[in-house]
Amino acid sequence: MHERTQRTTAKLLFVFCCALPTCFTCLCILVTWTPWYHHRALQKLESKLSHSTGLVIEIDDFLQTSPSRLHLYGVTVKEPETAREIAHVRELERVDDGNQVTLLLQQPEIQSRELKSIWHLLHQRFLCRPDLTTVPVRASANDLTIHSRSGAVTFKDVDAWITPDEEAVEATIACLPADSRYDSPINVRVRRDRSGKHPTTHWSLDTQGTTLPCSAVADFIPQMEKLGANAEFAGTLAWQLNADHWWIDLGGSRFHEVSLDRIFERNSHRLSGTATIQFDRCRINPHSKQSDVSGSIIANDGQIGRSLLLAATQNCGFEIRMQDRLLDQYGDVPFDLLGLGFNINNAQLRLAGICRNELGYEGFPSDVVLCLDGFPLVFSSEQTMDSLNALRVVAPSYSVAVPMSDQTSWLMNFLIPPSRPMPSNESRIRSADNWHGGPLISQPR
Repeated sequence: MHERTQRTTAKLLFVFCCALPTCFTCLCILVTWTPWYHHRALQKLESKLSHSTGLVIEIDDFLQTSPSRLHLYGVTVKEPETAREIAHVRELERVDDGNQVTLLLQQPEIQSRELKSIWHLLHQRFLCRPDLTTVPVRASANDLTIHSRSGAVTFKDVDAWITPDEEAVEATIACLPADSRYDSPINVRVRRDRSGKHPTTHWSLDTQGTTLPCSAVADFIPQMEKLGANAEFAGTLAWQLNADHWWIDLGGSRFHEVSLDRIFERNSHRLSGTATIQFDRCRINPHSKQSDVSGSIIANDGQIGRSLLLAATQNCGFEIRMQDRLLDQYGDVPFDLLGLGFNINNAQLRLAGICRNELGYEGFPSDVVLCLDGFPLVFSSEQTMDSLNALRVVAPSYSVAVPMSDQTSWLMNFLIPPSRPMPSNESRIRSADNWHGGPLISQPR
């Protein structure tokens, strides 16, 4: 080959094999450094995450240092219909090594009222999707804050795992309240079992001696808000959701610092004080029509309405031995200690006074329910009664008797009991019924 031809060929090879690829690479690098490309890649990432989760994901900025490592900054999760904020994470780091996905969250914040959306995201989008749970996931957060209407609760040392196997997938969360004086973390476990004919979801909560503020989930579970701002939960809880029914087990759990006036604030009867509710057994299965509940209520320094005492006497066989000075007074009856043990076995109910089990009251009789200034005021009976009597005690005086049975329970969806006294046909001014006239009244002259 001629020398000139060789030089021309070498130049062409240099241009096409070296210069052009180098220029194209430099051009690609310059394009990726432009704000336009970065913004387009950020929008594509937000769209991908929003499509996979079913929520609206907004990201302030991102940085991908390698194909397996991604940093997200200022991540906001919103509900797609109402656009309300569900959670916000200051910084999120994701690492995928092929065998496990690791997430590290910096200062995540969750709105308690949107916990239902988070549960739906975890359950429907991941636990019920075998194709998305083939690889284990590990997540950690240094400070997790849950905001609710009653305030904010911060958890430290938050760790979570999603572990799949052939027939089930399990999600576990371990956390510890930031202001807790205990060292044992609270464990929450959710297991989706696909081994049976119908998949089931089983919840379990174990505080391991650590108290969990009820206000943290007050917006998610409205019943927790009725326990008061200072109420705490300790113990175990198990809850299973099947295709057509559910059951719950609260055996071995305890609620501390329960505000009785919050529970009775919308009731016609009055009861106040700070109580501790202990469940020795608490298994409720509506599908199997089983209810096995046993526990106690201990309250201190409160007041009880006279109408509530009268209802307990009429429906539960309580005996009131009021002191003379209390009989002459009006208004609620004060008490130093209220101790009541309860045992519900399906349709049967037994109530027993347990004041003598408390320190300083050992000399009391075995059936004292209420006491004041060292004197017993209310005594329980040993009779076994209908479990619906407990509803009759707390029901308002204007409530009507509803014939409940398996054959008539479906009517409760249409026949709603009144929430306040119904107007009667009687004259509101009773003194006018027998009025036959009287002297005329004229202006003075």
